[in-house]
Parts: sequence; C-alpha cells; structure tokens
Amino acid sequence: MERSDAKALTKLLLDLHDNNCRAFASHPLLSKCKKFGERHAPAYGIEIFFTDKNSHALSTQIENMLANPNAGTESPYLLIDLEPANGWIKIFRLVVTELGSLNAEVVFLKAELERNISFGYRYEHPEIFNGPGAEKHAFFHVQPIKRTLVRGRNVDLPGSISWIPTSTPAFFMMASNACEIVLYAVHSACGWECLKSLRVDSYVLRRFLMTGERAASAF
Repeated sequence: MERSDAKALTKLLLDLHDNNCRAFASHPLLSKCKKFGERHAPAYGIEIFFTDKNSHALSTQIENMLANPNAGTESPYLLIDLEPANGWIKIFRLVVTELGSLNAEVVFLKAELERNISFGYRYEHPEIFNGPGAEKHAFFHVQPIKRTLVRGRNVDLPGSISWIPTSTPAFFMMASNACEIVLYAVHSACGWECLKSLRVDSYVLRRFLMTGERAASAF
C-alpha cells in the first residue's frame, strides 16, 4: 500500500478508536460491555478485546502494518463504532496471513446479564489453497467468523453462535487491494459518513460516497 494511503487510513481508524473510546467510557447503556476492554477482559477470561491504547501509542504500528505488512502479524482490536440503544460495540483489527496478504476483521460484541453475544466478519484477499471447494474463496470476499487466530491460537469470539457456518456464505467484494479491503470493513460497520473526509484514490471509496439515487447508477 502507498505510504500516503496508509497514513490516511491510520488517521481514520485511530480517530474512530479515540472518539469511540471517549464516548464508551461515559455511556451508561454500554456499561456491561466494559468487560470487552483490555483493562477488564482478563478478569472475565475474555481473549477478544479492544485496546486501551490511544492513537499516539498506536499510530506507528498501524501505519507500518498497512504500508509494509509482515506475514503472520496482527494489530490490536480498535473500537470503531457504538450502538448504545441496542447494546452493541464494534471492534476492528488488521490481520496478515502467512502469505503476506493484509486482511481485516470486524467483530460485533454485546454483553447481557448472564451471557455474551457476538458475531464477526473477515474481509479477505483471494485465498490460494488446494483441495475441494478452493475456488469458493478465490476472489476478494467477506465471510462470517465465530473464532479467530490470536497470537497463533484459535480463539472463539465471546458468546459466538456455535451453529453459524463460516466457510459460506462468501460475499464478493469489488476490491482490488488492501486499502479497499479496509474501506469495505469500515463502511460495513460504521457507514459512509466517516469516509467523507478521507483522501485516498479509490474507486471503491467513490462508490461508497454515492448515496440515494446516485448509488443506483451503473458501475
């Protein structure tokens, strides 16, 4: 990814994280979700949580990961959106495959009195592997997840739905690079409004900013 695009996406992601962390800290409707923050997660045995670090501490790590992804690495989860009325928080991270492809994850988390609820999606480059069904993921796609790799270990999302399929459905993305994968992930979780001030040269971004009748125009 171009360094200029990496800088722009880093600012977008960390502005979302900082703003939502501030709003989350004082929101009474989301108080049960504090267990999904880095400070409280260990006490609840939760391994999927958003970082307490702010943009100053995270900026270099996120930008370098976007610009020069190293195989097998992962970013901390960022808190990118809140739905207080429904009790949901949304967290995001970057994940680099063993082949060096930069992908993204979005996880939706909710805490009720006696249980956690979650579901998630991974936004992926075309996968290259052998065996039956390989072609089903051989394109830019989004797929549901109920567990993910954390420091090399398979970890279930908190309160994930056991019966949900994860290899299908695989939704096609009209993406062509890692920058556009990140755009898809942010747009799906946060909407188009936060992308209005983003300055990257991307066909996907231009389409995302078309709304109403303009959104129905031909590709």
